[in-house]
Amino acid sequence: MENIAVVLVETLYPENIGSAARACANFGVKDLIVVKPKSLDREKMQAMATKSGLPVLENIKIFENLEEALAPFNYVVGTTARLGRQRKVFETIREAAPDLVTLSQNNKIAILFGNERWGLTNEDLYHCHRVVTIPTTEAASLNVAQAVVIILYELFNQEVEVPFKKPKLATSAELEPMYRLLKETLEAIDYVPHDNVTLWMTTIRRFLSRLELTSQEVRIIQGFCRNLLWHLREKDKKTS
Repeated sequence: MENIAVVLVETLYPENIGSAARACANFGVKDLIVVKPKSLDREKMQAMATKSGLPVLENIKIFENLEEALAPFNYVVGTTARLGRQRKVFETIREAAPDLVTLSQNNKIAILFGNERWGLTNEDLYHCHRVVTIPTTEAASLNVAQAVVIILYELFNQEVEVPFKKPKLATSAELEPMYRLLKETLEAIDYVPHDNVTLWMTTIRRFLSRLELTSQEVRIIQGFCRNLLWHLREKDKKTS
């Protein structure tokens, strides 16, 4: 659990940040990150964190940009209650937990939670390697702090034997330039549909995320893209 971090995106109520800190402490998670919070009222956060969550709250990290917040992480998991076509959710947290625990042996994992009104946006999910959901009845509505408790509980409860360590994956800071270069390359060969670029690139990102790319593999993809772009530009020069 020490390699897992909880990331709260645009949280509206400081009480939920405090409750999330308490949940982190209960399950051995030390890192709590908030991105563009609406309020950081310390008194309200501390009241909900209680004594056990105060150490987590004291070490909270605050960012204004999600990409910057995720830069050090090797794997990013989004959470959502909405299961529409663009969400691309194929598994529950219980189904994903064994693999995530195995990955956490040698990789830093960020678990993203959206705000209390609309959750994570499609733009937020764009940064995720995979997205999980918590099964509930149709009329249910989980508070974000409740969602943090359930997700961490499922991870904490995994008693898996790891036969070997998985290789250390590329960080988000390494992946994002690769995805930008890949997008540029796909646009250069007119392979990206113009009506919904974000949805198309999200599909590409999820596909590549399943490959669990290492730093070396990211450099190979970047090298391929740069070489292809160079040849395309040289071809354009000769024909012009």
